[in-house]
Amino acid sequence: MHNRVIDTVKIADMIVHELLAIKTGEEVVLVADPETDMEMVQALCGVTQAAGAEFTIAIMPSRAIEESLKMTGFIEKGLEAADVMIGMTKASGAACYSPTVSLLRKEKGLRFLSMVLRDLDIWTKGGATANYREILEAGKRLKAVWERGKEIYLTTEKGTNLKAQIGGAPPFIEAGFATEPGQSAAFSDGEVSQGPIQGTAEGVIVIDGPIAHIQHTAESIRLEIVQGRVVNIGGDGKGVRQLRDIIENVKDADNFAEIGIGLNPRCRQNGKFEEEKKRLGNVHIALGRNTGGYGGTIKCMVHLDMVIYSATVKTDRDVLLQEGKLCV
Repeated sequence: MHNRVIDTVKIADMIVHELLAIKTGEEVVLVADPETDMEMVQALCGVTQAAGAEFTIAIMPSRAIEESLKMTGFIEKGLEAADVMIGMTKASGAACYSPTVSLLRKEKGLRFLSMVLRDLDIWTKGGATANYREILEAGKRLKAVWERGKEIYLTTEKGTNLKAQIGGAPPFIEAGFATEPGQSAAFSDGEVSQGPIQGTAEGVIVIDGPIAHIQHTAESIRLEIVQGRVVNIGGDGKGVRQLRDIIENVKDADNFAEIGIGLNPRCRQNGKFEEEKKRLGNVHIALGRNTGGYGGTIKCMVHLDMVIYSATVKTDRDVLLQEGKLCV
């Protein structure tokens, strides 16, 4: 047996039995697209069946950025019968940020695990190999301190200087576990995040890490935020041009949606935003959709995560992160 297959089955076993705690008789739906690495899907299906549960593989089209959060109507209907959903689309985040998933989590207790935009390398190495129970405990400590604040401040030596009001929706933990009805997580995982009160973010963000849907480039990108909206994008290069194109052509993609702090000590700094945004001490912000756990009303068709290095994050009461070092 090829070593990669062995690693894939090992990870699938952890996801099914520990992180999702899939039970005999449950209905599990795996949503993929033509770009998904099917070795991951097949491993999960085999372990799910061995656990006594039923699996269904649903393959939707690959989506362009303008429709990156749109699933098919057929899949959305089918999810009504599911107990667990695993989102595995590689071309888009459709199976993660769909409004239908948020609604079914709330109304029917659908458990959800996001593995969108990930490849087999991220699935078996780096952050995937972490101790998720330790990450969960770190997340609980961070959340308890974070939620005491009413304002949040984000700064870096490269020029980031942003403030926003918080408390409209509580910070939430993503530590890989979704074992109870309505819970959600990701894999690989490890972060605490919060959506600021919509329209209150003000200041400057300098992005020096990878960005979702944007080719990773060396140059920094400067975002000016006024009343929760991007009003100017500074910088030069392909990444800047790609981001400007998205902001200009996707409705509400200029909305400031999220601030998150990574907690996974095994995540690598490898230029892949889905790995780096979970890395211990990295910060990510997001533009676009802020419904669901973020507490907002913007139903944008994108949710663009962007990584920032060596940041300091404070509330009006506590220091959460000091130049990339966790303080709680």
